[in-house]
Amino acid sequence: MQYKHYPNRPGEMTADFVREEYRGLIDRVDGAEKAESAEAWLALYEDWNAFKSFVGSEGSRRSHALSKDMNNEEAEEREKYFREEISPVFEEGESQLVQALLASKHKEEVGARYGDYLLRSLATSVDPLNPVNSSLRVKVSELVNKYDKIIASGEVEINGETVTLAVARSMQGSENQEIRKAAYTAWREWLLKQREEIAGIFDEIVKLRHQMALNLGYDNFIPLGYLGMGRTDYSVEEAAQFRANIRRYAVPLLVKIQEMQAKEHETETLKPWDSGFTPSLNLPSGVAPISTQIEKAERVFEKLSPVLASHFKRMQEENLIDLENRKGKRAGAYCTSFPDEGRVAILCNSTGDEDDVRTLMHEMGHAFQGWESQPIEAIDLQWPTSDACEVHSMGMEYLSMKHMDEFFNDHDATKFRRNRWKQAVTLICYIAVVDEFQHWLYENPTATPDERDVAWNRISDTYQPGVDYSDNPEYQAMRWYAQGHIFWMPFYYIDYAIAETGAMQLGLIDKENSEKAMETYLELCRMGGTKSVLDIFRSTGLRSPFEPELMYELMLHAADELGIDDYAAAA
Repeated sequence: MQYKHYPNRPGEMTADFVREEYRGLIDRVDGAEKAESAEAWLALYEDWNAFKSFVGSEGSRRSHALSKDMNNEEAEEREKYFREEISPVFEEGESQLVQALLASKHKEEVGARYGDYLLRSLATSVDPLNPVNSSLRVKVSELVNKYDKIIASGEVEINGETVTLAVARSMQGSENQEIRKAAYTAWREWLLKQREEIAGIFDEIVKLRHQMALNLGYDNFIPLGYLGMGRTDYSVEEAAQFRANIRRYAVPLLVKIQEMQAKEHETETLKPWDSGFTPSLNLPSGVAPISTQIEKAERVFEKLSPVLASHFKRMQEENLIDLENRKGKRAGAYCTSFPDEGRVAILCNSTGDEDDVRTLMHEMGHAFQGWESQPIEAIDLQWPTSDACEVHSMGMEYLSMKHMDEFFNDHDATKFRRNRWKQAVTLICYIAVVDEFQHWLYENPTATPDERDVAWNRISDTYQPGVDYSDNPEYQAMRWYAQGHIFWMPFYYIDYAIAETGAMQLGLIDKENSEKAMETYLELCRMGGTKSVLDIFRSTGLRSPFEPELMYELMLHAADELGIDDYAAAA
């Protein structure tokens, strides 16, 4: 790695140590500012950058250890200490140094040394790091952790068998309708039982975030949330236009898909327990045994690129892939990094079904970008904003599709590929539900839990109009209680849809020229976060996600993949 390894590493990181190290860095600001040349500021930034890498990596290590087992009391205490004691000190030190750099007469030289986007990126962090909200951020983190523990400990009984929530969700993709319905019902009933507690947690989170915004002079949390996502290229207006493009071009195709599903299920309307399963596209349960996933994935990456294969092999050797679902493991899947070690890790919740393959490809896409971006010196630029970094993850889903015969037989591999295009449409529409709902939440911070559920249902009906909840209307709103992003990181979710437009473009390039597609992908990975999202799209020849024509053309291609001939007329 090219950045400086922080030399003064204690045996155990403490808040006092972090405070003293930042004090030493901050004490150097006046001298660096008075100097005629930028050399002192460049030296200061180099040391600051290395220290930030060390502290951030330690936070990632503790969080990752807890994610592996949220019932591990020692891991919980270590993560809690970092979150409650170290993070506020870290954020205060960062806030002071960021503001000092942005106000410096030498800032342009620092920007020229590390990349012009560094200053733009740091500017978005000023308000999210403001010390005035340190105690509120700690409270929010504690509430989010409480929510995570509830979800991680969840178990339901299906046909006499007790399973985790992750397994219950995977069972909703069963080819057996009775199992699908039983799994769907058990999952939603569990959420209904937890609703009061989860709704209370979220109510406190919204109030705290709203107060953060008021403390900084905003009318509500939305602009602060956008800054927290590091957005420099677009705002609320562009996001609203993007959702309008989805309503105009993706929703009509989704309706066609839902009609196709209902017909295949031989039902007049599409029931919610059938919405995640299409007989002509989905594969049988257990089709991807966990014990074979790593070996098969390795063969896929060997076929794609020796660069990708080498990263994957190293992750296996260094135990950086945590694959299988188990009780107490944090729900979902993610990629994280420890830049002071120059390492990247992923966590999944595999259950042996086809969606495990998509998830593994997705998280490895993040990991490949993380490995390829390690040489970038500025820690703040190693990872792009999430709307850009999701291109790497979703892009890997598309680029790997041609090698799905490693996981499945030829017939099933073809179904898997077609189903991924169907999932793109359903995902984009669902993402719009989450994004519009989040805007509504923070525009209406005093809303009651019942009002939030009504808003979810109304928005869901706008973007997912073909699902029939009439049998159990109370189940519809329960979906958002299980969507962790709404709790963890507000306004993240639209990033998946924005990135999906880039990933789909990679998929289309791959159909024409596989070599060019892989070159583009690796270029994206090496670029990391050195550019803004729209500059990343432009510099790699991808069209802007906000072009209405692009959304139409992508949906047209998805319709063609799915054999839906009358989409153009419907759109």
